[in-house]
Amino acid sequence: MVWLLDDPVSMVENLVTAATTDPISAALVLFGGLFVTLSAGAFGVLALGGILDSLVPDTATVRERRQRS
Repeated sequence: MVWLLDDPVSMVENLVTAATTDPISAALVLFGGLFVTLSAGAFGVLALGGILDSLVPDTATVRERRQRS
């Protein structure tokens, strides 16, 4: 149970240490975080679209023609 609390804290400490050594390291850490955030967001949008596609009935997108009287 302690590992669940200790590992994220040590990860943040290691990232802060890596980012504060020089400006290039800080830029690399920021771009890496941005890359991971964008790819996780894109996967989330695709997963949400797949879930919604399976939940919404297909008849919701089909247009019916009106009969002329």
